[in-house]
Amino acid sequence: MGLRPIAEEKDIVMEHQFDGIAELDNPTPAWFMVLFYGTIIFAVVYLLSYHVFGVGILQEEEYSIELRQAEDAKIAFLQKPGSSANKINESNVVQSNDAGVLTAGAGLFKTACAPCHGEHAEGLVGPNLTDEFWLHGGNIKDIFKTIKYGVPDKGMIAWEKSLKPKQIADLANYILSLKGSKPAGAKGPQGVKQD
Repeated sequence: MGLRPIAEEKDIVMEHQFDGIAELDNPTPAWFMVLFYGTIIFAVVYLLSYHVFGVGILQEEEYSIELRQAEDAKIAFLQKPGSSANKINESNVVQSNDAGVLTAGAGLFKTACAPCHGEHAEGLVGPNLTDEFWLHGGNIKDIFKTIKYGVPDKGMIAWEKSLKPKQIADLANYILSLKGSKPAGAKGPQGVKQD
């Protein structure tokens, strides 16, 4: 390893000293030099491969490719025959009186809507949902849109990130089914009357 005996130490003392402390001119260990030169070679190969010749793909390009692949996978998933429920939106939602739809909507209403609109939609912080008066429209498409995007000015949160489109449609249908139920302690009319 190029180490010299202690008897020859005086021959390898370097000329500079600080506070009476001298430094020996020992060689750097071989393993360290291999590692040091290996990192230099790696850096040169990396630079040439990725930045000069463009053989490899940079991180930004990899990220863009993965985003495109994810978007393609999303489109493919939405186009599968069994995923038609995910295509529901405010322009194509339809009103349904199906018992399964209303039951699913009732369950969602109890967890998501009851804290603000009351257990029977009589209106607490939020408006009464059982009368003929609506602040943001009272047809299925308007209700779907209100649930999906919310009304931040009034404190109504957007549910599009928490609920699937099918769930929002079920909830909107359930709310429409409550029209005229006249629960006890209902809040007074708000908004515009709609038939």
